[in-house]
Amino acid sequence: MNQSFTFEYQRLTYDELTPADQQLIDAAMQALDGAHAPYSHFQVGSAVLMADGSVVTGNNQENAAYPSGLCAERVALFAAKSQSKQPIQAITVVARNAQGEMADAFSCGNCRQVMLEYAGQQQEGLRVIMGDRTGHFIVLADTRQLLPFSFGSETLG
Repeated sequence: MNQSFTFEYQRLTYDELTPADQQLIDAAMQALDGAHAPYSHFQVGSAVLMADGSVVTGNNQENAAYPSGLCAERVALFAAKSQSKQPIQAITVVARNAQGEMADAFSCGNCRQVMLEYAGQQQEGLRVIMGDRTGHFIVLADTRQLLPFSFGSETLG
């Protein structure tokens, strides 16, 4: 039996985003400047919106021992969860390449797994907004759309 998986997303310009989403994008853009990317020269910024309206940012942190670095999304998520017990409502990620141009900022599998885990812990969806190289933003209502057939805590039970 063949089956398929589909999901819905929006592809919006900055002006089409809600004011709250624009503020989250702005925070992620500011976080780009703190990225430590001496090897890839690919800067990534992320911002997480907490249920109380606070925003926590992060950026990619590279290291010569590559596994020691972290993606911007995980830096922001880990900081947010270490600083607050509030549920996470949304996460955004933007990127800039070595030429200083906007680049596709599609979260890696590790980051998608962490997003999924946090969404599962709080038992509510986690919106995801990812910038692309054309200046548009991919908006997903729930991070679970990014990782079908996922492995989570319920699998361990």
